[in-house]
Amino acid sequence: MDAVAQQFIADACNGTVRLIANHLDAGDDQEYFLKEQEVREDNHIPATDPILFLEIKVSDASKFEDTLRVRGIQVHHYRILRAESSAVPNAIAAFLLYLRNHTQKLPHVYFSWGDGNSLQYALRFILFGEGDIPLLTRKVLRQAEKDPAQRPGIHIGG
Repeated sequence: MDAVAQQFIADACNGTVRLIANHLDAGDDQEYFLKEQEVREDNHIPATDPILFLEIKVSDASKFEDTLRVRGIQVHHYRILRAESSAVPNAIAAFLLYLRNHTQKLPHVYFSWGDGNSLQYALRFILFGEGDIPLLTRKVLRQAEKDPAQRPGIHIGG
């Protein structure tokens, strides 16, 4: 993590570490405002609880790396953690486990439910490293951490 990302995480560790998984679109205030509002309402997250956005951009889906580089970016008052990976669910799961191990807190990640069917998601995962990201992230976490009490929280809303 770069220094900005490290500071974002340090600041978030005063309470529950909450991340909103976001697919980067415009990257403007409006995008983050709407996403935060949706996730807070769907998951009953108090307005006073800090949140961070987590965005994983798919790099070459055939190129696997063992290091995830996370950058901290601020857009207005929104704090965003951005990284690139060949597989979004794997990157999210790895980052959640990293946070758990380094903060000694179980982080929580919040997803919005996407519309689509399983076959489309499977093909998108095979071809582009993305797909039914919430469920695939959960599956990766279940394989990586056998103790359910030690698994980061996965929340799917809307």
